[in-house]
Amino acid sequence: MTNSRAVSDTSGGSLDAGERAHRTEAVPQPERVTVNLTGKAVQALQRLQEMTGYNKTDCINRALIIAGEVEGMSRDPGAVYWRESPDSDLMLVRFV
Repeated sequence: MTNSRAVSDTSGGSLDAGERAHRTEAVPQPERVTVNLTGKAVQALQRLQEMTGYNKTDCINRALIIAGEVEGMSRDPGAVYWRESPDSDLMLVRFV
């Protein structure tokens, strides 16, 4: 991971506005939020913790990242397909 001092030392200390904006976007700051989960979501979180061994925060962070990627893939003209086993047919997945 590159820190800002190392970057300025190697670049002569002259970053243009585009480079500064890119670096700012690349490292978003953490944010604390309060979330009210439904009973179904609580059960899903508990199952995910048991399956992965991750804590609640890590499970929620990963789930949000994956949900964003899946949502992006499923937008027009894209689609998401699922195969339950290597021998099964592909199924189109729709998120509502």
